Amino acid sequence: MPISPDLAPNGLDTLTAEEIAAMPADAFAELTPEELASIPADAMGGMSADMMAAMPADAMGGMSADMMAAMPADAMGGMDASMMAAMPADAMGGMDAGMMAAMPADAMGGMDAGMMNAMPADAMGGMDADMMSAMPAAAMGGMDADMMTAMPAAAMGGMDADMMSAMPAAAMGGMDADMMSACPADAIGGMDADMMFAMPADAMGGMDAGMVAAIPADALGGMSADMVASIPADANFVAPTIGSPGFEAFDTAQSPDFVVPTIDQPDFPTDFVAPTF
Repeated sequence: MPISPDLAPNGLDTLTAEEIAAMPADAFAELTPEELASIPADAMGGMSADMMAAMPADAMGGMSADMMAAMPADAMGGMDASMMAAMPADAMGGMDAGMMAAMPADAMGGMDAGMMNAMPADAMGGMDADMMSAMPAAAMGGMDADMMTAMPAAAMGGMDADMMSAMPAAAMGGMDADMMSACPADAIGGMDADMMFAMPADAMGGMDAGMVAAIPADALGGMSADMVASIPADANFVAPTIGSPGFEAFDTAQSPDFVVPTIDQPDFPTDFVAPTF
């Protein structure tokens, strides 16, 4: 049954944090989205991880950003992926780094781009590699440069090529060398020229030979001379040569005035035989 009238004699809309904190966790076992939405935001300060875990996933449809912001960080330990998926995107506006860090990694499987986009940038400070790897690739479409900057470098260890390719190019403006260094080599396979172009040049200082080898040919068109200069020598970057994949785009990026030379061949008679010497 819903929350017992014995526990909320004056109705859910008058509950206080102290009253919620005094409730048994299973009091929330049949909570509906409408009932959750009726609870005052500051009353969520009485929530615990056990209460969250006892709540039906669809009840999270009644969550708001104010309610989220009022919750103790450790209450997020009761979240799972289905609860995340049921939550309105704008409720993520109440997240902070402490709350993010308290969430089980697999709960991030319920994230989407709208939820990511609604989250304050500094909340990304609670992200780790396990949480990152649990997220659907498409959720990375909600990232921006400020969120990237706020994220711990080690969290990039959870990236893969699909997640990389789903990110808006401008988000790469938040990358640095440490984040690049923590990124799995094969994740670089998701980059394109626009993403490369948006990165600070010194972020390339985190490259290694495996990452260099994984750069798609078409991403070379976003690589400036400063970026090339920032790649460590032992990463063994070799500029593409004439005729190799990515050469024209790469060379144009080095010098916008560069024109690939061509040699016009004359028309020869069909019976022409080249001389031998």
